[in-house]
Amino acid sequence: MVSKSGAAKLMKHLLVVSDIHGFPETFAELLDVGCPEHRLLQLADLSGRAGLRGDELHHHLFNEDGMRHAVRALREMDGRTCLGIGFSAGGTALWNAVKEGLELQALICMSSTRLRFETSPLHIPTMVAWGELDPYRPPESWNNIVPKRWKSYAGKQHDFYRTDALTAGSPLRAEIAAFIEGLFA
Repeated sequence: MVSKSGAAKLMKHLLVVSDIHGFPETFAELLDVGCPEHRLLQLADLSGRAGLRGDELHHHLFNEDGMRHAVRALREMDGRTCLGIGFSAGGTALWNAVKEGLELQALICMSSTRLRFETSPLHIPTMVAWGELDPYRPPESWNNIVPKRWKSYAGKQHDFYRTDALTAGSPLRAEIAAFIEGLFA
């Protein structure tokens, strides 16, 4: 068992990968997870097409070779002391990078609906969160097999994290905090 001070020594970095719209743009927008160092990566930069956003970036990622570039760029990083958080397609990129060898201590994916195509869990603690009204979220049967922890938020759409991750005291922030605390309990 690792104490909270031990957890702080193990998890020194927060590695965040944005969604296709560039959220979050700064660390001031993120919740405090107790990691002394932060690294925010824009999915467009990782994909090799820094100027793309929105639907154009989505097309590049999933219909061209953008996701392959993003996964390769992430895989080359040293994540051994990192907690990864990915928003939408950013979570998909992180998940795939871990499958291909990126070492992370744990992974949180927010509305990463393409994960519905994954068939087995990762070798690290994972948490996924979905808006209940997101038509592309995986079924509960998937949630009960693939991620270590999951949460569906009633009445929420795909991009619910854009507000809830920024709102102090939101259920999403509380769930993330509980997951992180549980990593080292």
